[in-house]
Amino acid sequence: MARRNNNSNGKRLVTQQSVDQAVKSICDIMRRGNCAGALQYVPELTWILFLRILDEREEREEKEAEALSVPFKPLLESPYRWEDWAGQPARSAKSFRKAR
Repeated sequence: MARRNNNSNGKRLVTQQSVDQAVKSICDIMRRGNCAGALQYVPELTWILFLRILDEREEREEKEAEALSVPFKPLLESPYRWEDWAGQPARSAKSFRKAR
């Protein structure tokens, strides 16, 4: 069962320059969100990058499992997966943490 990419940020980060730009953009957004400093937003940035990388890996593994007709089970359950919240309307990391 193939997943649909429902979010608008489905770009793959294939070059070091594209990764650097994405990280800089995320840091700018976090700073504008009244974060006192990097110590406040680096954990959220790390989690975001981890989820994004895991999502790309699992998308590839899910397609391989489907081609081989074997079951696929994601490592993280909803609502902690990238696809569950990346396409949602903007909400703060604090509200995301409260939701879990």
